[in-house]
Amino acid sequence: MKRHLAASRSRATFGVCAAVLAAFFLVGCQREDEAEERPPRPVKTVAVSFNPEDTYGSLVGEIRPRTETSLSFRQGGEIRERDVEVGDLVEVGTVLARLDAEDAQDAVRKAEANVFSAQTQFRNAETERARQQQLYPRTSTRQAFEAAIAQANMAQAGVDAAQASLRIAQTNLDNRVLKANAAGVVTAIGGEVGQVVGGGQMVVRVAQLGTRDAVFQVPEATIQTTGGDARVDVQLLSNANIKATGTVREISPTADPITRNFTVRVGLDTAPDEFRFGSAVRGTIRLSGEPTARLPITALFSQGSQSAVWIVDAASKTTKLVPVEVHRFDAKDFLVTKGLSSGDNVVVAGVQQLRPGMPVRLLEGSAE
Repeated sequence: MKRHLAASRSRATFGVCAAVLAAFFLVGCQREDEAEERPPRPVKTVAVSFNPEDTYGSLVGEIRPRTETSLSFRQGGEIRERDVEVGDLVEVGTVLARLDAEDAQDAVRKAEANVFSAQTQFRNAETERARQQQLYPRTSTRQAFEAAIAQANMAQAGVDAAQASLRIAQTNLDNRVLKANAAGVVTAIGGEVGQVVGGGQMVVRVAQLGTRDAVFQVPEATIQTTGGDARVDVQLLSNANIKATGTVREISPTADPITRNFTVRVGLDTAPDEFRFGSAVRGTIRLSGEPTARLPITALFSQGSQSAVWIVDAASKTTKLVPVEVHRFDAKDFLVTKGLSSGDNVVVAGVQQLRPGMPVRLLEGSAE
């Protein structure tokens, strides 16, 4: 009886195991059939193209005059007249402003009187010297003759001193009138009529129209990769068809304390009239560097600690994960230097859903 029960149990256990194994193989076959029947995953790709790193880099700057002079009075005083406004064109010698000149005019008149007095004394001394020269040695002593000569020399020195004082007084009077030293346009005003200004304080700023610069705030990394004689293409931001070219003329030796950028001035060869002072422009410069491929950030895949991208084999239309060396990350792109070849098709969308060897179908617009 016991042997019969044990045999029955063994047959039952064997039947259960056989049923489980049959179900497992059946499910596996169904999954293989499903995998074989699953259609290729649609993907979007771009073709890899290697170019010199950032073939063109661009920054936005503004047009400024190459030469801009802040004109001021050499001496302080009250502004009585100001004959120009911002935007006025001036020529060499154009009167810009005048100071109160009453004291300076009085000083000139006093100096003129001193010159007249000194010249009169010199004429009297010269007459006495000539008279003593005629009388000596018959009726005049040598001592009197020498005294007359000394008196005439002192009178001549007095005339020279008085004339020098007159020139100084006249110069001070002339300095009460501020004139333009070059042709240009008034860009700023620093003093109004009735205002008392000090010597050296800016009253009028004049920018010369002949030459203009495009001024940019440039990061340090760009300066290090760009030569000092680099050519720059400049175009008006409001109208890209208005262009000019120039050369880097000046690089600031110190960085801005806030932005940590350096001021770079590009001397324009021939600036169109539309390049007005203060106009916003875009400067484009060719940067040096090893060839890189620019890809959208959506193509990046992480393989552990290594950056990678998925490429599509042109023959089998299957995916392959390729490690790459990333040179730099930008806002929406990244630059690859190694790991890819020109013409490779890189998947740029849905990379997290891909697996090695997965069959795919290129979407319309993808690179073949």
